[in-house]
Amino acid sequence: MPLNVYINYFLYATAIVGLLVYFVRTPRGRFAWKYYSLYWKFFFVYIPAEVEGNIKHHFSFSSSPSEPFIEFTTRIRDSPFKNRLKKLTIGTTVKIASVSGQFTITEEMKKIVLICGGIGITAARSNIKWVLDTHSHVIIILLYGNRDSNNIAFKDELEHISEDNFKMFHILSDPEEGWDGPKGFINAEFISSSVLDLTDRIWSISGPPVMVKSIKTILTTVLNIPEGKVKTENYVGY
Repeated sequence: MPLNVYINYFLYATAIVGLLVYFVRTPRGRFAWKYYSLYWKFFFVYIPAEVEGNIKHHFSFSSSPSEPFIEFTTRIRDSPFKNRLKKLTIGTTVKIASVSGQFTITEEMKKIVLICGGIGITAARSNIKWVLDTHSHVIIILLYGNRDSNNIAFKDELEHISEDNFKMFHILSDPEEGWDGPKGFINAEFISSSVLDLTDRIWSISGPPVMVKSIKTILTTVLNIPEGKVKTENYVGY
């Protein structure tokens, strides 16, 4: 059954071009959402249409169960849903339903690699925040591909993480002048040079379907990662 929640406020993420971060609070309390955001990773948001009825779109949690709100993050696109979403006023009632997905970290995983492209970082950010806030012993490596540094979502937050159990590596396909990091798309060379213990880790890939399919093929056929160790989430229409 859909659960009623309230948009208390929204803001523009000033360091990221064309990105909206929405914070959603629920009158049912924080703990009602702790279960959903811990065990499931995406959901449908129903918002009131301009004339009558509702329109919906799927999003991933970018918030952690350790935070007292639900957060979802989206690129600004010229679509009926996004255009309507931008016009919502503070306090608009929306519905959240159909919570599902498999992009979740558990203590049993021990060591994990998150491979993300663009806005596919949202569920990864949720998991990273949860691991750090709960002082988990899970060791995370994040491989993050973007067009340029202006498109790196949560850039400042991620780069200020100093815990020993988290490392991050960027690769840019069209970097600005002066970028001295890896260039191109996420490939076998970038993966193997960033992760030395390939077969010891669980792998989670999130991003556009073409990227997800390509990287899964690289992992399983080129780098010989067992398919059972690879999880995927396709991000369509974000």
